[in-house]
Amino acid sequence: MPTEKRPPEGTATGRARKKMDPILREWYGENGDSELMKYLPSSQPVGDILRRVMRKKLPHGIADFRTISDRWTEIAGGVAARHTTPLSFSDKTLFIEVEHPAYLASVRTKAVQAAILARIAELIGADKCTALTFTPAGRRRTSV
Repeated sequence: MPTEKRPPEGTATGRARKKMDPILREWYGENGDSELMKYLPSSQPVGDILRRVMRKKLPHGIADFRTISDRWTEIAGGVAARHTTPLSFSDKTLFIEVEHPAYLASVRTKAVQAAILARIAELIGADKCTALTFTPAGRRRTSV
């Protein structure tokens, strides 16, 4: 069991802790510190904290594009995601590369575009991405 870090005994905090330890043990038992844990915030995954920090520090378009890119399979669906790639995000428009003209025709339908935009809106917000532009493979637009 890891030992807890206690303040030095010569400090006021250390002296107060030394006086309180027997009282806490008498009141709560040997695990008196566990009672205090109820009042501390719960732990959070580091990834969630890092995402919040990055959203605040990075320009909005870059953070949003990263979210879209990371979850592209979920947004576009398995089959469409294998044949399309998000290229960039600019002026509320997501630019998507499509590998074959047959897939280009199928993803340009209003139903598919509406479904993709709806999933993106769930992830990053409805007003952040309002249009999709599909580009045939080989004609990349890479500004973010």
